[in-house]
Amino acid sequence: MVNEDYFYLDHAATTPLREAAFEAFKYAEIEAFANSSGGHTLSRKAKNLLEESREIIANYFGAAPSEVTFTSGGTEADNWIIKSSFHSKLSDKSELITTKIEHEAVLSSAEWVHENGNIVHFVSSDSNGVVNTHELLSKVNDNTKLVSVMFANNETGVVQPIKNIIEEVKKINENILFHSDVVQAVATEKIDFHKYGIDSAAISGHKIGAPKGIGVMFLSSKFKLPSYFHGGKQELERRAGTVNVSGVAALAAAILELEKNITQEKMKIDFERNIFEEKLNSEIDIEIIGKNATRLSHISNIQFKDINSETLMIALDLKGLGVSRGSACASGAQKPSHVLKAMNISKDVINNHLRFSFGWTTKDGDGLRAANIVLSSLRELS
Repeated sequence: MVNEDYFYLDHAATTPLREAAFEAFKYAEIEAFANSSGGHTLSRKAKNLLEESREIIANYFGAAPSEVTFTSGGTEADNWIIKSSFHSKLSDKSELITTKIEHEAVLSSAEWVHENGNIVHFVSSDSNGVVNTHELLSKVNDNTKLVSVMFANNETGVVQPIKNIIEEVKKINENILFHSDVVQAVATEKIDFHKYGIDSAAISGHKIGAPKGIGVMFLSSKFKLPSYFHGGKQELERRAGTVNVSGVAALAAAILELEKNITQEKMKIDFERNIFEEKLNSEIDIEIIGKNATRLSHISNIQFKDINSETLMIALDLKGLGVSRGSACASGAQKPSHVLKAMNISKDVINNHLRFSFGWTTKDGDGLRAANIVLSSLRELS
């Protein structure tokens, strides 16, 4: 399911469909196409496939099947968790703590919470993109209802000290719901929600080789939230609407492939990403964002000197190399990245960044190949 004619290094935006996921989707559409909420034989077949898939996905994340609700993607899950946590408490000044480097889905949901009369704290990060844990903990109190910190950033790949933050937050207020957007992290990190202490999480299937339009909201059995969609009793009576069984089956198949191959995929991705950065760093003046922090293996955010990112991105595209300026959810806005601004990147160079992201289709030699294309483009633009 890969376009071999184009060199794709934008896996952080979306990644190609895995063959196993495509086959699972086709099987569900042909053999289990009926509405999983019905009562006849074909509906029961769809329902069985749905629940078998739920169990596979739950097991991978160390969760119970009853803690997994299927959504349209990570954005819906983030909105559901954050907004629903405050929906019935719009006038009691409950507090939300999140960070300035979150995905737009979290930041916009937090703004909604604030606009509806609650207190929201946006915590800063250091120059490497690591959340200021001391500042975050100083905001935790008896009124804090929810804390949301992403597992790893989608623009820089910087991994947050989630486990430590959760432990310290719970020491202050054990009743807090700790949410984490893990959408980007699951591509190369094996995450057991309960071992980390994560109470809720958002996952998008298309980041790991499943189709677009399918995701997961994980919610620990210790917490209850109101339904986000109304009109039916689907998804454990949490989310009304006919369930996307084909998408769920494809997601489960992608998870199984990821589980089987994650060690080898991560090693190759890490190796090629490092070769890419080393080659560029040896020949031109660049800054590797988050280089002094723990990063996801597949993301490389590069600051180039004296070249606008849009100009370079177009030049690379003309050479058949696809990359991005940052989050696809904010593309087209033509404004500096809020993540880079939170890291206090100078305004003189904040628009000189490109994100290169490797993925499960990465092959031997891709790192050097990508670096050479970048160097060639820069020579032509100089």
